[in-house]
Amino acid sequence: MKSLRLILQCIFMLYLPLAAHAQTLSLRECLSEVIANNPALSAARLGVEASEQATATAKGKYLPRLTLDANYTIRQDPVPFIPAQSPTIGAHFSDRYASWAVMMTLPLYHGGQLMNNVRLSELRTELAQNTLRLTKNDLIANTINTYYKLIQTHRLKEASLRSLEALQSQLDNSRLMYQLGRIAKVDLLKIEAQFANENQRMLSLREAEKTLSATLRFFMGRKTDGPIEDPIRPSDSLEVKAIEIDFSEALSTAKANRPEYLSALAAIKEADLNIKGALSKMLPSINGLSGYIKQYGMNPKYDEGNWIAGINLNIPIFDLPLYSDYRREQIQKRRAYERLKTVEQEITLQIQRAMSSIKEGLIRIEAAEKAVAQAQEAFRIEQEKYKAGAGTMTDLLFAQAAAMTAEANYTQALFDYNVAQTTWRSATGTLEEYLR
Repeated sequence: MKSLRLILQCIFMLYLPLAAHAQTLSLRECLSEVIANNPALSAARLGVEASEQATATAKGKYLPRLTLDANYTIRQDPVPFIPAQSPTIGAHFSDRYASWAVMMTLPLYHGGQLMNNVRLSELRTELAQNTLRLTKNDLIANTINTYYKLIQTHRLKEASLRSLEALQSQLDNSRLMYQLGRIAKVDLLKIEAQFANENQRMLSLREAEKTLSATLRFFMGRKTDGPIEDPIRPSDSLEVKAIEIDFSEALSTAKANRPEYLSALAAIKEADLNIKGALSKMLPSINGLSGYIKQYGMNPKYDEGNWIAGINLNIPIFDLPLYSDYRREQIQKRRAYERLKTVEQEITLQIQRAMSSIKEGLIRIEAAEKAVAQAQEAFRIEQEKYKAGAGTMTDLLFAQAAAMTAEANYTQALFDYNVAQTTWRSATGTLEEYLR
């Protein structure tokens, strides 16, 4: 038992110097680093840039297309590489011949496909921006909740530290009283067991703090491929901040800000454009063509150049896949409307749940505060009674455990309330207010 007590006391004393190396960060500092360095957010930004380039590509389809083609051919037998131009001007034969041509193609009419493709590209850029914002909101919410959990764990660790200090004092007194024969050995064993349990709790909280810190570092885009570093010390605290909640206003705000809802609306617009695109493929397409061709024969040696110009007309008379595409896009539009209804119902449910959680959280905090005050006072009384010889070790340890449980319940209530506020802002699409 003496060896066990020595080990536990050493672990307890090691906590203080280790805590001194912890990095202190505020929630805003964490969020700023997340926005600047998180790789998932960087990937979403690159997705927006790629969509913008796709829009530039679609707009480029309006411009003429200029190409240069070159050819060199060797055959076993000569062929008429330049055909006869008239009965009096014969063909030119050669077994080796070459040519080069500069051609320009100009789109004149494509049934509205070009304009439709530009609008689709712009809409998909908007969808990529909504994806970026959704990624950002998820990261903000996860970072905030992890930071709040780190605050809660830190508070529990401080409470556990105070409990250890009290237990250490009780343990010293109990050993003295045991040596004087004033308490039984079983009472000394009880407090030693309680001290060991509290040390175990402290170690668990410390490891949880390090894991939460590693999670925060992951969100902030820091490298986490080595051993778990010293924990981050939060400079903020869990507070009961008042928040105004109104369902109608919250639903209106959510529809204006939630990227999920905006994406569902954009999906309907995209379906409309896809229907127009399917119809435009059934219409004629007209292209202008002009260019210059230079041809060379090697044996016998001869060369000739010609310019060309013309118009190409393509009319789809019967193409069954085009009709299938049109019907598919109509089905996709109905599907997009159903998706919008689903998203609206999900947002409504999320707002209602967040409202209930906020209201419940306030009630829990008020009850937990009273429970903490009552448990601390009961523990103080039991300490005085035990010192005076009127109380038992069992009652004292029960009172101390109740005080620790009350403190844990209070910090959990604070955590749940702050998370409920984060959920409320997530439901209403106002999470970016945490960045201001």
